[in-house]
Amino acid sequence: MMNILVVRLSAIGDCTLVLPVIRAILEQKPEVTLTWLIGNDAYQLLKDSTHPRLRFIAVDKPKSIKDYRAIKSKLSETFDVLLAMQASTRANLIYPMVKARRKIGFDNTRARELHWLFTNETIDFKNEHLHDSFCQFAQKLGVKTTDLDWSIVLSESHQAFKLPQRYIAINPAASKLERSWPAQRYAELIEYSVKQLNLSIVLTGGPANFEQELAREIARRCSTEVINLVGKTSLQQLAAILGNALLCIAPDTGPAHIANAMGTPVIGLYAVAPSRLSGPYLSRELTIDKFEFAVQALMKKDPKQVPWRTRVHDRRAMELITVSEVIAKIKQVFANLQSF
Repeated sequence: MMNILVVRLSAIGDCTLVLPVIRAILEQKPEVTLTWLIGNDAYQLLKDSTHPRLRFIAVDKPKSIKDYRAIKSKLSETFDVLLAMQASTRANLIYPMVKARRKIGFDNTRARELHWLFTNETIDFKNEHLHDSFCQFAQKLGVKTTDLDWSIVLSESHQAFKLPQRYIAINPAASKLERSWPAQRYAELIEYSVKQLNLSIVLTGGPANFEQELAREIARRCSTEVINLVGKTSLQQLAAILGNALLCIAPDTGPAHIANAMGTPVIGLYAVAPSRLSGPYLSRELTIDKFEFAVQALMKKDPKQVPWRTRVHDRRAMELITVSEVIAKIKQVFANLQSF
């Protein structure tokens, strides 16, 4: 048997991009047993997406020497391969604790916080989506990464909430304010969807104060009814709600990737970061991406010449996305839904 350790603690959306890769390894390599060191939040979403040869080790984000010692005690066995799928200070400090002959990490361009010091093999640098970089780790093991199974298995459902049959899910907030679309734009979009398409709107999101306040502001600006579930769901309930939606609209945030994994079309709203690196993978044709325009208009730089890590840290970037552009994408989605 080959014993593999995958380290990807966070973020929740990123872990949904790892899951199909792990499935591919297990399906194509029957000699492999795989352990996934994962953050507790992501585990709460993926805990039922199990396999007989997959073991989760769920941990809180390590913050102290005591936390790292606790993690080390859980990784006492020897592994054949470490897939170091996270390049961050917290994750990098875990890798020296792992006993493994092969330690595969990111290339030097993406190997942040001295990540390269703790690995002895690397994937190749490509200007590619994060999911494709995860696929490269599997390809190092001789695993094919086409026709992947993205599904998230859920034991919790949306039944705790009385929802209409036909609705659009809008997840308005990203983890950073600068990546979130303005409340007034969302309100205008909601008015159109309710009045012109006769669809209900469900707002989703996490419990952070910023997310809840943005949802309340959107609801205040709407003359039509909005079902506000921001901060009221577990992660699996959120996934179920997104999975039952006709469509999800979201900025650069984890729920966009959850909806993607649940098979729901996603209109991604991107301007701070390029969607080619982190957009909803299966809905790239629906994504509205103003990153290059923002680099040129707000940073006064040539988007073809800026470094790979460039981000537009300016709240005006998301304002470059217009309501009419999102409406055009909604029409595109429903033109392809025969049942609509």
